[in-house]
Amino acid sequence: MRKIALAFFAVILSIPLSAQNGDIQKRISQYVEKVRKEWKIPGLSLAVIQGDSTIVMDGYGVKKVGGKDSVRSNTMFHIGSMSKAFTAAAISSLVDKGMVNWNDKVKDILPDFDWYCDSTEAVIEVKDLLTHSSGLVAQVGTYIPNLGYDRDDVYKMLKYIEPYYPMGEKFAYNNITFIIAAKVMEQVSGMSWEECIERLIFKPLEMNESSPTTTLFEEAGDKSATAHYFGYSSKNGGSIVISPLRGEERAHHWVDVIGPAGGICSTAEDMAKWVKLHMNNGKVIKTIYPDSTAYNLVIEDLNSHLEFFPDIHSGEYRVTPYTASTTVISDEQMDFLHSGAIRVKEDSTYTRDYGYCWYIEQNQQYKVIYHTGTTWGFTGVCGFVPELDLGIAILCNSEVSEYARLGLMRYIIDQYLPDAEYTDHSGEGLKKWYAAKKRGSRRAVPCTIERSKVVPATEKIVGHYTKEAPFGDAEVFQKDGKLYMKIGKYGWVHRLTHNKGNEYHLRSQGHTFPVFFHNYTPQATEAVSFEIDFNYNENFGPWKKED
Repeated sequence: MRKIALAFFAVILSIPLSAQNGDIQKRISQYVEKVRKEWKIPGLSLAVIQGDSTIVMDGYGVKKVGGKDSVRSNTMFHIGSMSKAFTAAAISSLVDKGMVNWNDKVKDILPDFDWYCDSTEAVIEVKDLLTHSSGLVAQVGTYIPNLGYDRDDVYKMLKYIEPYYPMGEKFAYNNITFIIAAKVMEQVSGMSWEECIERLIFKPLEMNESSPTTTLFEEAGDKSATAHYFGYSSKNGGSIVISPLRGEERAHHWVDVIGPAGGICSTAEDMAKWVKLHMNNGKVIKTIYPDSTAYNLVIEDLNSHLEFFPDIHSGEYRVTPYTASTTVISDEQMDFLHSGAIRVKEDSTYTRDYGYCWYIEQNQQYKVIYHTGTTWGFTGVCGFVPELDLGIAILCNSEVSEYARLGLMRYIIDQYLPDAEYTDHSGEGLKKWYAAKKRGSRRAVPCTIERSKVVPATEKIVGHYTKEAPFGDAEVFQKDGKLYMKIGKYGWVHRLTHNKGNEYHLRSQGHTFPVFFHNYTPQATEAVSFEIDFNYNENFGPWKKED
């Protein structure tokens, strides 16, 4: 009996980079460190992929400023508004399954949907929830959860927020319409937004180190990066200030409430899988290596029948890898997601549109499809360049300016352009950032709540206040000579500090909210109402004091 000659090819887990890619990798790593140093970013995780090759998959810096634990490619970060594209992708999957259509009226799906404008309420469609063109002012409602309200509460508060623009007329970046989108997903699928993300996106992509909530991030412990404050100090000619965020109560509550717009946690390794999905137009493509155990069983079976088939054993038998493709989102839906819905900006050199949770930027050299993300102590960007088959994911553990992350992304893209000049995009952005800080900043939406120079006596503003659901009751009280407010569904207690006149400041989860006590005059004996400025002039009206 002749023996079968078997040749097993070893599975190559890492393919050495070409000399060209080696040079690119070196330049990228050097530039990452330059950006980190100039912007004082404690830690950064980066994935760069081209075609089937991983050019960079690495971590830089530390998880916490002053610490020794290094950031790695599997370190977990909050990804902020990059979460929006996951929400859009999950809805696309539901469209593929016939559960919903982009042109469906929201009111037909959610009978309790209540918008400020009846005319808009009647026509707003599912796709309109994702394009930041609903008519709401940028960021309005974003910080409502900070005072202890949940997703249902924010949904019910929408009817009190007056839009600034006609629907579809203007791009104004906003988060709370994604809460409506989550309600739509829940209604048509029978699954929560969190379940949709897990089952429709994470599972088929094998994003096993990602989570739609902060739970996994908290449980990961040392595997997670630390959130850092990023700010500016005018001392000594101006400088960047960086420090770990601590003591800001219940910050993760806000992240989870706003989850459909910015609540996902992930790693560079997992985000590379996400970007690759879009580069492959909705498909997960894997290289499959036949299992050696199963293969041996086949060979043993052939050997047992050698006497009957003596000629089939000539030559060598090889284990040949092959590719397998799984469609997560259809070509049609991916084309829709990556199409422009509204113009954001343009000049003589480029255009920037917003699609369905992706920016589509076209300049004279290339088109890049990307989205940034910023949340409590974290920031990043992910995107891809179709013509170059190039994908990038950047995660940072500080709320650093877009100049830094976009500058790094554009520098990486430059490496793959013919005859590209390697512009210091981040460095140029840093100069602009410092110049803007030295000029000073103005509040985007001026507060229009009535101010008074009359200072209310502390004992006069103490008491019980009430407002219709979902706002609920509030209690102002003194303890140990200090003033506090208890408010929100969970009865959270916040310190009140006097600013000037009838204005007090309430601080929660990293944000300061002005609180104005009204109807206190020299002739009045007590404050009879208060209003809260949620930073974007929501104008919810007063909480009234009970007798």
